[in-house]
Amino acid sequence: MVDLETFRQETRGWLEQNCPESMRTRMVLGEDIAGGRKRTSTNPDAYVWLQRMAEKGWTAPTWPKAYGGGGLRKDEFLVLLDELQIIKARPPLVGMGISMIGPTLLEYGTDAQKLRHLPAIVRGDLAWCQGYSEPGAGSDLASLQTRAEDQGDYYLVNGSKIWTSGALHADWIFCLVRTDTQAPKHEGISFLLFSMDSPGV
Repeated sequence: MVDLETFRQETRGWLEQNCPESMRTRMVLGEDIAGGRKRTSTNPDAYVWLQRMAEKGWTAPTWPKAYGGGGLRKDEFLVLLDELQIIKARPPLVGMGISMIGPTLLEYGTDAQKLRHLPAIVRGDLAWCQGYSEPGAGSDLASLQTRAEDQGDYYLVNGSKIWTSGALHADWIFCLVRTDTQAPKHEGISFLLFSMDSPGV
């Protein structure tokens, strides 16, 4: 196991060699990368930075290496954050993949779901959006009406979602739907993942 001071020196050296100069400045509108194929950064260096960090697993430093993450311990992660701040490095990847659905899958996902989605999130291959709010159910998610009917090998989803930030550029959505209409309104709600290219979306 590498001691923390050695890890710090190695991290500092790697960042100095691999972080482009333009990625050591304040974020500029349109230059960030949230993943996916539908939205592009105006700065080519952003892709260089993303690729290099993803190859190290440092777009998701504490995620297990088996899913593309860096596998860092908490103390190593804090050192990495410190060194990134010292050079004023921008985040290589932002968005709901890294911040929301990824951690959720790590905690609750099946092995198959983790293997399918997490490496793609780490690489920035996919952009995600959140399907929670509805015309009659904003912050009161217990009132959501979108239904998902089990059709055997797929779910048939009917309903509407609004205020879905990033939907225009998203490849996938994580969506709250009602799967049991007979249950009390705070129950019978399921969490579905599906492609934004699905018919009817």
